Amino acid sequence: MFIKTCSRSFLLSTFAVFLFAAPQAQAEISADGAAEPDVVSDAAPDEVFLEASDIQIADGDENMAVSSAFKKAVVDDGKIILNVRFRYEFVDEVARAKDANATNIRTRFGYETGLFHGFGIGADAEWTQGLGYERYNSTTNGHTAFPVVADPDVAQLNQAFIKMEGVIPDTKVKVGRQRIIWDNHRFIGNVGWRQNEQTFDSARVVNASLPDTELEYVYINKVHTIFGDDSNNGFEQMSSNLVHAAYSGFDLGKITGYALMLDYDRPRSYGKSHWTTGVRFKGDYAVNDMWKVLYTGEYAHQESWKDNPDDYGVNYWFGEGGLTYSGAPLVGPITAKVGYEVLTGTGRNSFQTPLATLHLFQGWNDKFLTTPNNGITDLYLSAGTSIEGFKLYAAYHWFEAEHGNTNYGREFDFDIKRKFYDHYTAQVTYGQYIAENFSSGTKKLWLSLIYNY
Repeated sequence: MFIKTCSRSFLLSTFAVFLFAAPQAQAEISADGAAEPDVVSDAAPDEVFLEASDIQIADGDENMAVSSAFKKAVVDDGKIILNVRFRYEFVDEVARAKDANATNIRTRFGYETGLFHGFGIGADAEWTQGLGYERYNSTTNGHTAFPVVADPDVAQLNQAFIKMEGVIPDTKVKVGRQRIIWDNHRFIGNVGWRQNEQTFDSARVVNASLPDTELEYVYINKVHTIFGDDSNNGFEQMSSNLVHAAYSGFDLGKITGYALMLDYDRPRSYGKSHWTTGVRFKGDYAVNDMWKVLYTGEYAHQESWKDNPDDYGVNYWFGEGGLTYSGAPLVGPITAKVGYEVLTGTGRNSFQTPLATLHLFQGWNDKFLTTPNNGITDLYLSAGTSIEGFKLYAAYHWFEAEHGNTNYGREFDFDIKRKFYDHYTAQVTYGQYIAENFSSGTKKLWLSLIYNY
């Protein structure tokens, strides 16, 4: 108890120092970095001094050039990584006798350099700490009588990588532990909603040699999940290959194609091994200065692969259309969308996206993080705008089984947030799942205060 109390006190003190001293710290770093080293010559007879001076000036010019380039890469082009998120989360779940009340704080800090002769490095660490009595199931604290709030106490390395750019024309390479996000996070993402981010021990190569085209290859050796490396579910060992191609040369939108060959190494995860290939098209069309039409279509096919004990094939369909209106008084652009997402199921197996930022899809109550064996269809309406600096968003979902047409339930989600004083964001988020024939009714409320350097 004493150690935990000290940890919380130290965390809050660190939070306060970061919030109010970070800009000053940046100025001190910049000032130190800007100071050039002095060149000192020993006194000597005139003839000897002149000859030695000539040599030293030549060496000094070369050293100064290297020093200046190194300083530019490390200091001038470098960036401090500092993000602090304080959050309160409330969960009222019908199936649980007790409500969850979780208060915690996440600090992410690190540094990324610019490029020195085409190479750079970056690293950051995360520290998530519960505050007060933990009246929630963090998945590691043993409080299983409460609903889950998947933010366990974690202190670990989040990213650590080497990057290379420009050494090979039009090519970027990054090797190490890193964040990976493709498109809309549907197939691979960082799960940024939770306090502990999902990152990947991986190698990435991105090439843009062809006009309007970007090609990417990723090899993943290990996934560090939101549960932290100390949890049994905190990591997944794998030998997975992913490819992604995007072409933006069309006036009406951008087309992407992808393949994910996920090969899990641990026997308990063999059932997640699969091969997915898909294509996605997203674009918009400006009708005039006030109206814009939005559209997205996507299809993917998934099959069991490698050590997966099952033999199956399932599909993914997604369509979304919308309008943005920019002529309303007192508010920013208003965007309204209707979407339909289908993940098919066979009754035994279903379309899965285990590396995705799953919280973004099928409602914020996270009822369908694992697709039911009968699949799922999600018909939804959403709308968003901004008023006096406040960003507002709302959505309503209708969920059914794809195989068998069982009515799962409905969900309403709402979010409002506002940025202030450049570095701060306050956010209120609410979600309510109304159960029919799947899971149990749930209400969730999040209050977040975010500092981003």
